[in-house]
Amino acid sequence: MDSACGEASAAVGPFYCPADQKVYIDLDFFYELQQEYQAPGDFAQAYVISHEIGHHVQNLLGTMEYVDRQNRYLSREDQNELSVALELQADCYAGVWAKQAMYDDLILESGDLEEALNAATAIGDDTLQMQYQGYVVPDSFTHGTSAQRVAWFRKGMDAGLVSDCNCPELPNVG
Repeated sequence: MDSACGEASAAVGPFYCPADQKVYIDLDFFYELQQEYQAPGDFAQAYVISHEIGHHVQNLLGTMEYVDRQNRYLSREDQNELSVALELQADCYAGVWAKQAMYDDLILESGDLEEALNAATAIGDDTLQMQYQGYVVPDSFTHGTSAQRVAWFRKGMDAGLVSDCNCPELPNVG
């Protein structure tokens, strides 16, 4: 399938396209999440979806536009650092959503938070690089380490407010 941002397939993974303001998820990815990344569960899937919706929030707040402008003047390493900040903030937004779901008794069941944290751990740059190449290259990270992803999701869960998801590298939100 094509998006306004390019090809949307399981190989690309889930992503948010700011050009058409849509989230693209090949459902085969959820099978990979369960089988290949050992992160099963409906709330692991909810974490992935809410993370991508977090990018939509960033788009609405102008954060993605800010990152695009900054990237024109940055080295690849600095672009990666800014990308990590964007991804961690989206993880925090996913945590904010999860906290709201917990308080509203919307969907959380016993073990759901562990599923989300397991998924965050499974798709950290360090974990993926070690799994696929046998070593880690921190300067190439674009999404953050497993520990960072878990910490930022927890930060959103603990705080429960979008304004508590501010990153030093990104503009602050109200």
